[in-house]
Amino acid sequence: MRSRHLPGSLFSLAKGTPMCGIFGITGKQDVAPILIEGLERLEYRGYDSCGIVVLDNENLLTLRKGAGEVAVVKREERFAELHGATCLGHTRWATHGRVSRVNAHPHFDSYEEVAIVHNGILENHETLRTELEAQGHSFLSETDSEVIAHLIEAERKNGGEFEDALLRAIRRIKGTYAIGVIHTGTPDRLYAIRKESPLILGIGDDFCCFASDPLAFIALTPDVVYIEDGDLVVIDAGNYRIRSLDSGETAQRESVRLQLDSSRVDLGEHPDYMSKEIAENAVVARTAIDLADEDIDGFAQAIEESQVSYLTGMGTSYYVVLMAQYVFSRWGGRFLPVVTADELPYLVHFSDGDHIVAVSQSGETYDTLRSLRQAKALGASTSAILNVPSSSMAREVDRFIDQKAGPEICVLSTKATVSQLLILFRVALRLGERSGFLSAEQVAEHRAELQRLPALFEQSWSRPHDLVRGLARRFSVIRNWFFLGRGIYYGLAMEGALKLKEVTYCHAEGMPAGFLKHGTISLIDEAMHTAVFLPDHTDEELRLQTLGAVAEINARGGSVVSFQPEGVGDPEGLFTAVVEFPANGPLTNPLLALMQAQMFAYYSARALGRNVDKPRALAKSVTVG
Repeated sequence: MRSRHLPGSLFSLAKGTPMCGIFGITGKQDVAPILIEGLERLEYRGYDSCGIVVLDNENLLTLRKGAGEVAVVKREERFAELHGATCLGHTRWATHGRVSRVNAHPHFDSYEEVAIVHNGILENHETLRTELEAQGHSFLSETDSEVIAHLIEAERKNGGEFEDALLRAIRRIKGTYAIGVIHTGTPDRLYAIRKESPLILGIGDDFCCFASDPLAFIALTPDVVYIEDGDLVVIDAGNYRIRSLDSGETAQRESVRLQLDSSRVDLGEHPDYMSKEIAENAVVARTAIDLADEDIDGFAQAIEESQVSYLTGMGTSYYVVLMAQYVFSRWGGRFLPVVTADELPYLVHFSDGDHIVAVSQSGETYDTLRSLRQAKALGASTSAILNVPSSSMAREVDRFIDQKAGPEICVLSTKATVSQLLILFRVALRLGERSGFLSAEQVAEHRAELQRLPALFEQSWSRPHDLVRGLARRFSVIRNWFFLGRGIYYGLAMEGALKLKEVTYCHAEGMPAGFLKHGTISLIDEAMHTAVFLPDHTDEELRLQTLGAVAEINARGGSVVSFQPEGVGDPEGLFTAVVEFPANGPLTNPLLALMQAQMFAYYSARALGRNVDKPRALAKSVTVG
């Protein structure tokens, strides 16, 4: 567990509703090749389109952009021809406006003297656009972002230095934003502005840069400055200056050194990042199990001392806390309500003595940050489990645990999910131990079960994948799936369905197995397949209840694939196919089943020819509501 404001490695890779990537750099030499490489590293944030703008030796802005992935646009638009010491780039996930070249960033003002890139959503863009059009401005794109460039242009006509005009323009916009600005009149400078969208400053000996994620400049410098909400940052080669958007006054903020390891983003011998990251389940499991006991104990104590502790997250992180809820109840002796972060502000009335535990890989997830801020304002204490120890969330919560899972480049979360679950399981066990809900013998048994887990993950990956690969190919033609489970396997069913639909584009619906007969069973036919997560005999009640749902499906001619521990078998012949994993115990069997579900989704997508690392319409980072 880390205290607030403590720096560490930073990999802003979130899961869920995606947004864009920004990278700006200015130096004493040609930095255009560095910019292009940085955009490739930021592509996980959005790959609908991309673009760069370069200020050349003649003090002219040259813009090249297009629809498609960075590698495609880079080739078609001949990025390599551009050279300059001040450059700005962007990778887009479309929000306002279709995926097209004209909607790609950067965007110019009317005179091509100002270019901007933007991550976020402007709430008052329609009002501003109408006002600017009435003044004679013409817009080329459908985006909300283009308004920013024209607004700066309009404020420049009101006189004063460019920086002051920029401040006036930004003060007029409402919404969330990370903005990068380049201007021909200040050729050695770049400008960055932040409000509720991630942005960080990198400091080198002969350059300065800013990016949505330090992955963009991971190989260049470990020295960073945190850009806070309400900051206007001005950079030139090797220098930076920060002003407050509200007051215009200069703010002092020192740089800190991050521990960055660029080798952890290399593919190695793997064909793609999804398979690489599934293979790393064993490594992240060992890391999570070896995290300091005092970190775990701090979380358990916060829950123990609270009146009510809520669990929250978004997307996969929500399914993580949904699964953990059962572990807290069964082995921690405490019921922790689970509420998805986007709905929590409308449902929970926080007060002094309450506590909220958030899970977010990036620490920048908009809805989760919003819920944490609301809870804290109302007197609740806040905790988080994060993979980014220098993110906004890490700096704002009262306590957090750094997963140390390393960067996740694939849009789908796999290894980070396993890491988050294990950390929460450890907190639940410690809570049960502290309260006396678990005996010393039970604690020792569960700890031994956890210690066995990394080797079983490694075994699951290293043995031949022929069975799961073959089943994935066989069932890849199936377009509709139910994923069912009971107890903790309900959350697993939700996550298994999410993985399949994210990467294959097939419809998959997760639900509690008991829900099936309450209406949904009417959909069972030969075109609807079902995946069930079946416990072994150590969870006999759950196993029998799940088999009851399987029997109901069989009676209506449905097909069922079972994910289950080795040794359970299919004595009644209920299953169309069985995917087995090594049995370890009731606490960790769901994690081993999760890995098989990840592999099934992966091989199904490969059989369908999908891009497993960059599924359509998805990107990884959650920075807007």
